[in-house]
Amino acid sequence: MARTVDTTYRDELLDAVARDLLRAGLVGASLERLAAAAGTSARMLVHHFGTKQALLDAALRRCREWELDRARAELPAGPDFPRVLARAWTWFGSDEAGQYFRLFGQLAASSRLGTDHAGVSRVQLSTEWLTVVGDGFLACGCRPPIAQRFATVVVAQIRGLLLDLDATGDSERVQDAYEGFMELLVADLATGNRKPGKIAR
Repeated sequence: MARTVDTTYRDELLDAVARDLLRAGLVGASLERLAAAAGTSARMLVHHFGTKQALLDAALRRCREWELDRARAELPAGPDFPRVLARAWTWFGSDEAGQYFRLFGQLAASSRLGTDHAGVSRVQLSTEWLTVVGDGFLACGCRPPIAQRFATVVVAQIRGLLLDLDATGDSERVQDAYEGFMELLVADLATGNRKPGKIAR
């Protein structure tokens, strides 16, 4: 019984730390800051997770689970996937999605500088999104190599627009660009075209 209670409390601590990372980011994520966010002490965090790095890794995995669950809910794979994707800026441009984008952007940047996090690798940041979007294109009839190519184009487009939005805050212009790109993509698929390179013509 004591182990069940302890596991439950550990999970609550992890959720609180994960929420703090989403709100405040990796920069300055000291044990003291994370403990304050979780309503506990740095000593208790070390007791439950062993080290600060182990805590961060577990919290990053939790954040990634939340993000991918939301992504699959917002982008369900199906025959109408391109139109689902076209309407998805409502979520991509939201404050909630922006927190994930900024947190994992910091993780990618620290990884490029030589600080890796075992919880979520920089490779995962691409491959997991490519899987979510690629599955959608497979479900609407694209062959696997073409679904992968479309997913690569779309994920790159979304990332670029989110960087723009994060830097400028010009949500109207960025959303207009996204919607214009998606209109071209939907039209391309509607005519039976399966080569994403033709979208930009």
